[in-house]
Amino acid sequence: MPGAITASPARTITITSALYEAELTARGGRLMSFRLKDYRQTGKPDSPPYQVVAGGDRLPLGLVIVRGGAESDDGDVTYSSDAPAQVDASPVGATVTMTGTTADGLKLTKTFAFKPDGYVFDVIGDATPPTGTKIDGLGWQLSRPLKANAGFRDIPALQADVQGKVINESQKAIEKGVAPIDGTITYAGFGDRYFLSALMPTQPVVGALSMDYAGDEADARIIFNGATTLKSAVYMGPKELDVLDAVNPALNKAINFGWTGIIALPFLKLLKFFYRIAPNYGLAIILLTIVVRLLTLPMSIKGQRSMMKMQRLQPQVERIREKHKDDQERLNREMVDLYKRNHVNPLGGCLPMAVQLPVFFGLYEALLNAIELRHAPFIGWIRDLSAPDCLHLSWFPLIPFTQCEGIPVLVILMTITAFLQQWLTPKQPDPNQQKMMMYMPLVFSLIFVNMPAGLTLYYFSSNLLGVVQQFILNREFKQLPVPAST
Repeated sequence: MPGAITASPARTITITSALYEAELTARGGRLMSFRLKDYRQTGKPDSPPYQVVAGGDRLPLGLVIVRGGAESDDGDVTYSSDAPAQVDASPVGATVTMTGTTADGLKLTKTFAFKPDGYVFDVIGDATPPTGTKIDGLGWQLSRPLKANAGFRDIPALQADVQGKVINESQKAIEKGVAPIDGTITYAGFGDRYFLSALMPTQPVVGALSMDYAGDEADARIIFNGATTLKSAVYMGPKELDVLDAVNPALNKAINFGWTGIIALPFLKLLKFFYRIAPNYGLAIILLTIVVRLLTLPMSIKGQRSMMKMQRLQPQVERIREKHKDDQERLNREMVDLYKRNHVNPLGGCLPMAVQLPVFFGLYEALLNAIELRHAPFIGWIRDLSAPDCLHLSWFPLIPFTQCEGIPVLVILMTITAFLQQWLTPKQPDPNQQKMMMYMPLVFSLIFVNMPAGLTLYYFSSNLLGVVQQFILNREFKQLPVPAST
């Protein structure tokens, strides 16, 4: 994760509020640091506050000036300000005005208005050209490296909403080349798995977003043709559902649920609801698992019963196949008659499972992207539900292809319950399919060793409930009469 940013020997101004500590530098009149007090860089107790500005040479909130079709920025301008070195925005907010002049006499002004609460501040950029000259447009530039952060699938990307189109471009895509996009810009900036830094233009709002990569940093430029003054709100904070909703519901699009958003979003809200009932996100995940199991119970039971009926009919199916192996038409007719007599749908076990797949993918994305799980403890050794499960033991060797020096207890429990569920489930008639289904828990265990503990806890809880459900159904079917033979 990004640490403290080394500034050039220029004057700095520090702004503090209840939620963050921001630092402005006279070099380019830019934001050089923005630390969130309620979030830490890592899960360690002594970890420093989370640094949102993962910057390098091109710090965020640069002004871009368009003249004669050419673009330049204020990176070399040294700004001045009457503000003191330390500014407290907690009581009623604070305003910092910075002014500078380019080598050719263009006067630039940046005004930062920090609020006493929340993760949003306002910024105004103004450019006044010398007498007899003009500028063709003005814009903002945000920059940051897009190298992956520590953590599962924590990959920064350029994120925006332009003319209602959601943009999520990774480093490779930007390096390859992304065409500029014109229209109403709701927000544009950079986000990773848990945090977002984004401009939200307020005047003007119609502009052009261009994206490119220079050195090891990505640039997002929003240009407004003909403008000499820009007004924008800036959000720098967590991708927390309620917080984003309070700022602008459109910011929820920055939580990258993929195609499962319509399913994942309600589950994420449900998870937060359960946390209010049981203030532990591990318990909230278990409650969420129970609710999902109850919602999918009718389809699940229907599918399992169909599979069990198919299993009980298997001896008769084999006899029919053997009897009519040389007459395919007769074989098909006899099979259909057998299924009709016993009220069995051959696809009955597959269709409910296919319907449930989007639900499971939605849950996966909801738990994966929930910032609430970041550094959230559960019990004992599980101190971070967003990190892989690992009971650290000094004498235990490092598990290959992982960062775990210990025992992935939840993963092992998940694998055991998965094997038990497969053992209780009606056996597949095809021996090859049967072997494949028995190997699946082992494959999943290898995958989940590097996945967040919150996801593993969900699948372990779900498997455990599945074992109970299958056990009850097995007892029910033992009491039913054997189907009549043909």
